[in-house]
Amino acid sequence: MSELQQTLRELHRELGEARSLAPDDRAMLETVLADIQRTLGGEPVAAQPPGDALEGAAVRLEAGHPGLAATLRSLVDALAKAGI
Repeated sequence: MSELQQTLRELHRELGEARSLAPDDRAMLETVLADIQRTLGGEPVAAQPPGDALEGAAVRLEAGHPGLAATLRSLVDALAKAGI
C-alpha cells in the first residue's frame, strides 16, 4: 500500500472517530477526500488543489483536533510526493 493510500485510510478512520468536528469542517473534508479518491481513480476533478484545502483545514482544526490536523498535513505531504 502506498503512503498516500495509507494516509487516506488513516484520515477516514480519524474522521469517523472525531465526534466533535463541526459539520462544515466534516463536509469539506469528506468532499476533498472524495475528490482525491476520484483523482487517484483517473477522473478529472475541477476544484482547487486538494493540498490547499487540506492545509487550510489543518490550520483550523489544530487546536481542537491536533491528531486530525497532523494526519491532514501528512496527507498534504503524500499528495505533493504523488504530484497531486
